[in-house]
Amino acid sequence: MRTPRPAATDIPPGATLAHQAFDRRPDFADAWQLPLHPGMDRAPEAWRNVLPFPVMARSPTELLLGEDAGHLDFRASILIENDTVTLSTVVRIHNRRGRLYFAVIRRVHPPMARLMLRRTHRRMALGTLRN
Repeated sequence: MRTPRPAATDIPPGATLAHQAFDRRPDFADAWQLPLHPGMDRAPEAWRNVLPFPVMARSPTELLLGEDAGHLDFRASILIENDTVTLSTVVRIHNRRGRLYFAVIRRVHPPMARLMLRRTHRRMALGTLRN
């Protein structure tokens, strides 16, 4: 089974945990989306291995992971909605150190986010075929 390439998208309106993650507009936001095949798990927790970070919040359709640090805070949302899975990231930068750190991370984040989502999608699809 061929895994499609994740498509860049706006953070979906249904990703309420991502939209409410910070008390002000994030300094960075992106989202990547893939269609779900019939029979693939629709529970956000099943997709958690995309990012091994602590769970900050959950809803029936969305899981919010993240971490806070002195230089920046980030949140990653896994949303299952409308037969798609969307991995969204929002970042709040606190200081100069955070801006310098994120200047480097910003370059590698998009390809890494796409790769992690695509690999997890492939594993989930293969698990569906085996069952």
